[in-house]
Amino acid sequence: MKIQKHQFIGTNMLASHITLDRVGGKGLVPQLFEQLRGLIETGVLGAGSRLPTSRHLSAQLGVGRNSVVAAYDLLLAEGYLRSEGRRGTFVSEASRGFVPVEPPAREEPPQARPLRLSRSAQALIAVGRRDQPTPHTFQPGLPDVRHFPHDLWGRCLRRAARGMHQQPLLGGYAHYYGLPDLREALIDHVAVSRGVSASAEQVIVFSSAQAALDLVARLLLDPGDVALHEEPGYAGMLSVLRGVHADVRPIEVYAADRFQRLDDLVADGAVPRLIYVSPSHQFPSGQVMTLKDRLALLAFAAKHGAFVLEDDYDSEFHFSNAPLSCLQGLGRGERVLYMGTFAKSLMPSLRLAYLVVPPPLVEPVRRMQRNMGGVPGLTVQMALAEFLTSGHFRSHVRDMNKLYQARRDCLAEALAARCGDILMPEVPDGGIQMPAYLTPRLLEAGVRDEALAAALAAIGIECTPLSALYWSGRCEVRQGLFFGYAASNEAEIVNAVEAVAHCLKRFVP
Repeated sequence: MKIQKHQFIGTNMLASHITLDRVGGKGLVPQLFEQLRGLIETGVLGAGSRLPTSRHLSAQLGVGRNSVVAAYDLLLAEGYLRSEGRRGTFVSEASRGFVPVEPPAREEPPQARPLRLSRSAQALIAVGRRDQPTPHTFQPGLPDVRHFPHDLWGRCLRRAARGMHQQPLLGGYAHYYGLPDLREALIDHVAVSRGVSASAEQVIVFSSAQAALDLVARLLLDPGDVALHEEPGYAGMLSVLRGVHADVRPIEVYAADRFQRLDDLVADGAVPRLIYVSPSHQFPSGQVMTLKDRLALLAFAAKHGAFVLEDDYDSEFHFSNAPLSCLQGLGRGERVLYMGTFAKSLMPSLRLAYLVVPPPLVEPVRRMQRNMGGVPGLTVQMALAEFLTSGHFRSHVRDMNKLYQARRDCLAEALAARCGDILMPEVPDGGIQMPAYLTPRLLEAGVRDEALAAALAAIGIECTPLSALYWSGRCEVRQGLFFGYAASNEAEIVNAVEAVAHCLKRFVP
């Protein structure tokens, strides 16, 4: 309804055109000003129309009178209103110059254009695990966070927070590649436990292992460069290599002479720039690389100028034999980048990993990390430094090693007893997960691991099919399931294996 010239605008009529948001962040005065201005510009309030007094309008709207007075004053200052003293406040004649704005006609929403992602993005999302909102029984890669020393860790965090207050420089952008105390603690830890030979200056701290892998791939590989990756192997690294458009070639995990056959690649002209391996506890087979193979790999890398990225996966947990020295220590760190993480030894949500890089790569890695991000908060770094130097970490790993060994034995015995005609477990010497291969009887009947995994997923049991970790089409695919046992106690393991046996018995011919 348009209000004509000299018509008095009743308070109720004007108030019905105004809607105020009293919860949002915008003040009442700007809202009143904008809505009254809009009514004038669209012609709802015509030139010469008299507005209600500020007292009456504020009472009708339920706002303070000062808010209405302030809005009127703004409109007066911008020429939308004019005051005639005791006669009242009127819409200015200048408002005739405003062209009424018609509301836009309702249109059909335009058809959405197809989403176009870059080739790198497509490669990164094509492989890897799907999100798991809640943990599933036998889900690989999960430690038991119920036994994590939360009270000890909380005290370390509180002291770290107080330390931040006492050291104002830590509140800036310093130490983006890692707090000095943490880098010293890390190098002391891996020098003793893993035989790493390096200084604290060579340690770079990251918010995750995936961030470290991504940086290394970008650091060393151009599109088309050859990279070697274990098959079956870690899908997260495969996605990174494909994301930088590397020519990824397989190292066949189950081939006994796989490292002696590396020279065959060079004969085909495929000289690798980067070789990714997990020698201490290969994912997913659980194999430990022999000393002979370690030396052969290091000799090959030195001969052809390749870098080795050593993912020291699950290296903390060994149940019988002492672990071999890491590749980095055997090779004196010249061609090896060593990566460690606390996702399995402490908990994934800690979000902290680290690289130990050869001296020539220290400055390039630091500069790249500063531009790419992936740096954990300093409070967590300070807390972890104390957790390491105080002996809490060593004590926790020792306790969990005993616990996980008992759970491994429980799972192996339960699978053999209840699923012996379906699965053949291969008992690992360490780590927190176990492969179990399909029996010849099932293979001859044409049963595949993906069908078994899908059946188990339907009842809430998460076992990764081994075949899903093959990617090249060049290696013989082994069929099996991958069981994580660390996050479940022995009673839970026995009950879950019973459910597995009941679910999968229909696949037995």
